[in-house]
Order: sequence, then C-alpha cells, then structure tokens
Amino acid sequence: MIFILTGTVHSGKTTLLKRVVQEFKRKKLVIAGFLSEAVIKDQERTGYDLFDLKKEKSIPLIRRAGKEGWQRVGSYFFIPTGLKEAQEIISRSKDADICVVDEVGPLELSGKGFWPALKFILFPPLTTFLIAVRKSILEEFLSILDEADTKVFDMRDKDVYSRLIEELIRAI
Repeated sequence: MIFILTGTVHSGKTTLLKRVVQEFKRKKLVIAGFLSEAVIKDQERTGYDLFDLKKEKSIPLIRRAGKEGWQRVGSYFFIPTGLKEAQEIISRSKDADICVVDEVGPLELSGKGFWPALKFILFPPLTTFLIAVRKSILEEFLSILDEADTKVFDMRDKDVYSRLIEELIRAI
C-alpha cells in the first residue's frame, strides 16, 4: 500500500511526517526511509539534508551551490553521495513496516534522483510506503503509479494526522 501525503511547498509535510515517525517508533514498528530537513544558514535556506530514519543520522543531499555534472532542479544541486545514500536507504527498506520518503519531486518524475531505487521496490510495493509529494506534481505522480493501491492525504485536511495514523495502523 502506498500512502501519499501532499501539500504545497513549506506546508508542513516534513513536520507531520516527523510526528508520524515518532508515533510508530513508540509502537516499536520498524521504520525506514528518510526525511528531508532544511539546512538554514544566516536565516536563509541553503539546502536539505537526508535524515536516515533507521540509522538516525543526517547526510547532505541538496545545496544551492553545486559542481559541474551534479543533477540540478531549479536553484538546487543534488550532492552525488547524498543521492546515492538516498537510493541505498530506499533499497534497504523492503523489510521495514513502513518506508518514509520525503519527498518525491520533479527530478524523480523525470526518472532521475532516487527514482530508480524507489521504482524497484514500488512495483509491486514491497512494504507500506508513506511518501510526501508536492501538490503541484501529485497528478503526474499518481499517473506513474497507475494501478497501485494508493491513498492520498492532504495537508489542508485539519484531521490529516489522525486519519493518516489510523489508516497506516490498519494497513500494517
């Protein structure tokens, strides 16, 4: 089963995912995957780090400054070692109760980024997934998933946290 949490940029998806992860860790479930945490320097967002949910460590993923040959989306560059780690985290998650992926973006929709690893275990889903997807690309992502069993939760729903927890518990 694939659960999708959608909302606009900076709508609180990562914050909500942190709460969900904490709740399921308290329930002693095996959580894998990663969160994308903003890196702030001098009150400016300079990039994002992966937070590996199993190893509980941060890995640099995206920065505004990059090098020639790095994959780029908008004003951000993907750090190759961080991208490789994201793919490995996803690949190792098939034995988890839940795999959290924060977030699928335009790079993944184009078949790049961590999409190759995610695609490998999404079809068919080898575990229960909780994936954050921007509202602006939700329809395109759903069309890629095609016939997969999905449920979408919108950040605008005032009961999104409790509904998401309830549905995930039912699915596990």
